[in-house]
Amino acid sequence: MDVADRVVVGGGIVGWSAALELIEREPGRRVVLVDDARSGRATPAGAGIATPFTRRDMGPDWSELLFGAMHAYDRLLPRLRDAGLDPGHQVVGRLLVALDEQEAESLPGVLERLRGRVAEHGSLGIGEPEIVDGATAATLHPLLAPTHGALLMPQVAQVDGRALQAALAARAQALGVVARTGRAELISDGAHLLGVRVDGERIGCERIVLATGAWTDALLEPLGLRSGVYPQRGQIVHARTDAAAPLPIVTSFTETYLLCFADGRLVMGPTREDSSGFEQTPTIGGLREMLERSHRLAPGVATAHWSEIRSGLRPMSHDGVPTMGEIAHLPGLVLATGLGAQGLTAGPHVGAWAAQIADGEAPPVPAAFSPQRWVGEAGRAVSASPAPPGA
Repeated sequence: MDVADRVVVGGGIVGWSAALELIEREPGRRVVLVDDARSGRATPAGAGIATPFTRRDMGPDWSELLFGAMHAYDRLLPRLRDAGLDPGHQVVGRLLVALDEQEAESLPGVLERLRGRVAEHGSLGIGEPEIVDGATAATLHPLLAPTHGALLMPQVAQVDGRALQAALAARAQALGVVARTGRAELISDGAHLLGVRVDGERIGCERIVLATGAWTDALLEPLGLRSGVYPQRGQIVHARTDAAAPLPIVTSFTETYLLCFADGRLVMGPTREDSSGFEQTPTIGGLREMLERSHRLAPGVATAHWSEIRSGLRPMSHDGVPTMGEIAHLPGLVLATGLGAQGLTAGPHVGAWAAQIADGEAPPVPAAFSPQRWVGEAGRAVSASPAPPGA
């Protein structure tokens, strides 16, 4: 039997961030990350927007988490770059565009709420927001349709999820994290966490971080537990453009977005499919929807060259907020999931926080995020409430 000081299950951004934090906190201890390399995960299919501000008010705990994630990036990025790694992170700004007069009339209200968040949490990851007119928006992004103005957030960043995941994995393994490929099963005697079994081989460990995204319940259900997470299929289109890049991220009031990376990659989307189950295959219907919405937002995309369509399963929470923290009925088991569409924004922060929880040295987790809301008094799964509208 193998033995580890800490085990992380899940090799996305959350999992590798947790593993890196664990090994940096105590160099030399044995940290094992287990991943089954399955397809359909959220990290490789994420568009790449890292922003602490969302138009839909997600509550004060979520806001604090997302703005805290900007500080986590601020600490993480120099460490990766100093190690000679490219985290795929670039500040490009963001435009929330108004395509008609009604949307333009709502921009001042959005700006007021955004300024309130900046006053409370600081401007890192936002910059000094301002409303710009249609002519200025067209200058900033030549692919756009004529607009009635836009809200500019000049310090929003875009992130290549695959590059960030690779950089985290490379740095963690360089410091000593052991990567194991295989399907993990949790081992428990009912009251105590004993470790994981990976393709039949046991790894003994009493402190485990579970960062398995939409598949978290598959590991918890044999223990009579659940995470409150369900899969939501998200599809995005990748193309290539000759437009000078990078350009600001463009988002719309219909949640359509457009990203232009420095290498000429153009990303358009997304779909949000709550009834997808674990079906990850891209669809013609999803492709048509994305192309029509993207062309309305930015007619200049018509000259882009087709590349691919990506599809992944977001770990959505039934009540709209993440699940993170230790399960009281099974001490040592730390969940870090349910980030939904905010995975690339909050993933490094949540992963590092989960590692600190596993070490018993973390800031308090908001009660709203606690796994206990999905576990009854007897330590068994409770029924999920419906997903909130627009989750």
